[in-house]
Amino acid sequence: MTNPNVQRVYEMLAAYEQGDEDKVRESIDPQGEIYGAPGIVNSGTYYGYEGFRRWIDQWREAWSEERFELGEMVEVDESVLVVPAHVTGRGASSGLEIDQVFGWLYEWRDGRATRFHVYVTVEEAMEAAQRLAADRA
Repeated sequence: MTNPNVQRVYEMLAAYEQGDEDKVRESIDPQGEIYGAPGIVNSGTYYGYEGFRRWIDQWREAWSEERFELGEMVEVDESVLVVPAHVTGRGASSGLEIDQVFGWLYEWRDGRATRFHVYVTVEEAMEAAQRLAADRA
């Protein structure tokens, strides 16, 4: 049986791209942790939907164009996924182009994201996911 959290990742990204704030809000646990690793334009830790909004607003300020293409997800365990996210875009003020694969880490509980972390590389996301899974074991 397919892990329903894989579909939730696609649904959350689609809601974000379509500007469906209600769907994004209901996808994030009220205490959910949003984290941008050092090296990400909006690095830091935020909490809940309001934290996600602050975090994503910083991202949007930096980029005038953005496009996401998700690679094959890795199920670290039933609730933790690592997602290779190919991001392309153009800097809002610099015009700098970005074409990079980031590592997204999601943790899901009761159909909501309790963690959404963004790492500079997929390898960093995998290491963090494996630590998280080991801490819970």
